[in-house]
Amino acid sequence: MPGIGLLFLGYLIGVMDPSEVGRNLAVLKWSFPLALGLACTWHITNSIAWSFAFSPEQGRPKLSSLFMAKLAGEAVSQLTPLANLGGEPLKAYLLKSEAPAWSNLSAVVINKTAQTLTGIGFTMLGLSLVFFHWNLPVDLPLAIQLGLAALMTTAIALVLLLWKKQQRLFSSIVLVLKRLGVRTDGVEGRMAKATQIDASIGTFYRTHKKRFFLVLFFHSMGWMLGACETYVILNSLEPSITFPVAFLVTSLTVIINSLFFFMPSNIGVLEGGQVFLLTTLGLNPAVGLSLGLAKRMRKVFWIFIGWLFLTHLSRRALERGLDGSRKQPPIKTDLPIDQQELHYN
Repeated sequence: MPGIGLLFLGYLIGVMDPSEVGRNLAVLKWSFPLALGLACTWHITNSIAWSFAFSPEQGRPKLSSLFMAKLAGEAVSQLTPLANLGGEPLKAYLLKSEAPAWSNLSAVVINKTAQTLTGIGFTMLGLSLVFFHWNLPVDLPLAIQLGLAALMTTAIALVLLLWKKQQRLFSSIVLVLKRLGVRTDGVEGRMAKATQIDASIGTFYRTHKKRFFLVLFFHSMGWMLGACETYVILNSLEPSITFPVAFLVTSLTVIINSLFFFMPSNIGVLEGGQVFLLTTLGLNPAVGLSLGLAKRMRKVFWIFIGWLFLTHLSRRALERGLDGSRKQPPIKTDLPIDQQELHYN
């Protein structure tokens, strides 16, 4: 799958004028640090949003730990075809030394729900610009218009279903595993923990509405900062481009990347999507490819940082786990040999 994306990316570079793309990237060397700084700010705002997803009664990890766990989990998600199925649970695991695992998992679900809700709102605002306030130089084919409308309808329906079911999310997953033939004793042993996580999620929504609003607010800030990053890059390449264009490109990119979630790091998809969007807006497609390559370089930078944080947090979790095992009571030595071995096991 990544090979197909790389081939498509190579095709795009070959079709465009490589010298023009090279000149665009040379121009970006002065604004790229600012784009990296903006990306850092929305990583921070998303980490702040996550911090408010923890109930105050249960305590929460330090903001620095949340920031590192966020980047570590996203680095894993970016390099695997599992989308968020691998990175989100990993975030909870990396924080287990600072907060209970069930509290971490419930906060991950609440935070991801808020991020998805604000992302859909952000995308719908961008689509409203297309359908109601924008005369596109290139008319969108009817099939694409219908596809965008169907995609948004499906996304909203899925979020509403998730919102309705998430208070029984983990216990429902355990029940599904049981029906699929997973060993009953193992499933039953985890049912109590799953129920505890689900209860924590439900309690949060009932008793901490203001905190959930703050989660939504900081994620909304993160989406807007992403649009600012796009504007900085586009404006450096083509000074006539305005912020509404950058906002539209960023919001519609969310749809394209979501459609190809199975492609690790959206290789080829990210760049092709930028070319398609800028061509549709009547702009130079080489600018779109340069924008995609700039965002690719930003992704590579933060993935590298994320893997460094993953190494650090994993080592810290292992060390604290070993410290905990050393504090266990010593093995009784006044038992017969066979009973000592049984007691140890």
